[in-house]
Amino acid sequence: MKPEIILFISQATDIASGREIDLCIADGTVIACGSAGTLTAPEGARTIDATGLYILPGLFDLHTHISITGKETGYCVAAAAAAARQGGITGFQCMPNTSAVLDNGAQITSLMDIAAAQPGISIVPAGCISQNCEGEQQAPYDTLRCKGVKFITDADHIPHNLLMLYRAMKYACELGLTFALRGDLPQLTEKTYAHPSVTSYRLGLHGTPSCAEEIGIETIIRLAGDAGAAIHVQTVSTAGGTEIIRRAKNEGQRITAEAALHHLIYTHENIGDYDTNFKTLPPLRDRSDCEALIAAINDGTIDCIVSDHTPRIPFAKKQDFCSAPHGMIALDTYLPALYTSLVRPGHIGWQKLLQACAVRPRQLLGLDVPELREGSAADFILFDPEGTTEVTPAMLQARTENTPLLGTTLHGRVINITEA
Repeated sequence: MKPEIILFISQATDIASGREIDLCIADGTVIACGSAGTLTAPEGARTIDATGLYILPGLFDLHTHISITGKETGYCVAAAAAAARQGGITGFQCMPNTSAVLDNGAQITSLMDIAAAQPGISIVPAGCISQNCEGEQQAPYDTLRCKGVKFITDADHIPHNLLMLYRAMKYACELGLTFALRGDLPQLTEKTYAHPSVTSYRLGLHGTPSCAEEIGIETIIRLAGDAGAAIHVQTVSTAGGTEIIRRAKNEGQRITAEAALHHLIYTHENIGDYDTNFKTLPPLRDRSDCEALIAAINDGTIDCIVSDHTPRIPFAKKQDFCSAPHGMIALDTYLPALYTSLVRPGHIGWQKLLQACAVRPRQLLGLDVPELREGSAADFILFDPEGTTEVTPAMLQARTENTPLLGTTLHGRVINITEA
């Protein structure tokens, strides 16, 4: 029989309630929880003095890409899992555009078999809207649902065949699936690379207008409303987009939304002289857009903050700005980056952060939200607000370096309970 592993944590500050607690964990389950000083460490338990540390639910990322061009799926899943744990994330939803596209039951099963071998992380697959994410033929939704899929998406783009999308919504709404779609009008975004601004003009880059996203959001809202489908708007980046979503929610539309961390903290000015690490999809916008997105998170219009973690091989990001692929990695540095850029300066409070990064993502997928109570799964992390996180190539578990944070030092440090 495998010996019981007991962990005793004392004097931790519960970020949800603000009180100091003691916690005893055995084999991944909370067996005792009480006010600080009321519990005694069992004999033989490994102990952690958590004085000055916060304890909070492991974060859950609703939008993670795992594929790295030229790497097999097992390698990519292991790298993403390690990166997530380091960044304070104990679960994530994997986008379906992996090296083997998740458009059928066999591929979902294969991915989940690999995911099950990753310790300390829960990986949920998103399925495809269309076969091979090509936007023409519907994927087998009932099969995907039976494999545990809750969200279906063609990842970074809306299917170009809107009639197919509308019919898919009519069909899949009866299955309880949510359509995760990015607002986009392809006719306005083809061969565009940055937000139209002084920066794009200076660099000679064709601009991606905000209205392309906003018209796209209006389109999918109208389609879903007529079809009776639930939609989740991915990576909202504009102030106008938040207003459209706010209005739709007020009208009773079945709609939720997310914003990527980089759209909250960076602007088009960060591109500088063609820094490809700041090339994202949608592009980085104005400071006023960042402020509108933060306000939308605080008032609940935007439900979730996501990483939109997108690993790229080094060569890809060393190309010229127009040729380089979009995306940056974010799992490794997720909670320290959130804390440094949003919580510490007072833009978002801890309660809002937990709602957007731990509670709401799980609710949208029908998953249990971690609770500090006897009998619950010990799905928690410790966070040292006075610590620091140095972003170096050696610490990047994602095994790629396409992050603008490389070489910086972030406030705060994640301590994974299972590895403390």
